[in-house]
Amino acid sequence: MPMTTEGAKQLKVACWLVVISAVIILGQGCGARLDPGGQFAGRARLADIGNGMCQQRDGLMWQVEPSEIMASADQALAHAEAMSLGAYDDWRLPSKEELYSLCVLFDMKLAGDCPLHLQGSYWSRNGTLQAGEWQVYSLCGGTDYHYLESKQGRVLAVRP
Repeated sequence: MPMTTEGAKQLKVACWLVVISAVIILGQGCGARLDPGGQFAGRARLADIGNGMCQQRDGLMWQVEPSEIMASADQALAHAEAMSLGAYDDWRLPSKEELYSLCVLFDMKLAGDCPLHLQGSYWSRNGTLQAGEWQVYSLCGGTDYHYLESKQGRVLAVRP
């Protein structure tokens, strides 16, 4: 049965309400830990904690300055594992999902004062090592993310 004009309008309104609700929930920090140190301003999910590092509300830390481009997975892995930044020496390659969540934080303007800039491909580890980048496409009614594999990339280490 074909949809009536009124039915189409109601469906469109319902879809927009879902989108708006999701934005409101994200803005309120659903599932985020408390901020005992007061380092996260407003809706920010990422804060510059100095010494070349940014920290997510969930405790994950990112290096701010990525490495030079590396052509081999072994080189990228060795670089991340040998890193010492701040008082930490337990840096590692992020998972593809962790890079995705970082991309979303920047896309949704929730990166706070973190000076990190995502550009190009980065190495990740999900069982296998791979380089690639999340590309953001703005679409009518939302954002679409696509992962494009690459043969080389930078290391943007994360801990713990």
